Amino acid sequence: MGEFIVTLDFEIIGIMTTLKITVNNRKNARLLTKLLKSMAFVNKVEEDFSISPNADQFVSVKHLLSTIEPETMFRAINNPVEWQKELRDEWEAR
Repeated sequence: MGEFIVTLDFEIIGIMTTLKITVNNRKNARLLTKLLKSMAFVNKVEEDFSISPNADQFVSVKHLLSTIEPETMFRAINNPVEWQKELRDEWEAR
């Protein structure tokens, strides 16, 4: 369901190490980030919660719909019954 990337820098025995982790969903990425930030030996945590170009259609559509404010989605429709009729008529005309 998409890829969410968490990158962390930490030091073990004087050697600075960077680890890049790919997680399957945003919730797990946030939990992992919170966990990593709480560890004393982790110097830096970076998140990239943008959806990767490899994400499937479902994830892309879900992300798109999550950015839409519900109260503004159909603001221009004054008469829903007439609007639906016009849509049906448009398909029959083709």
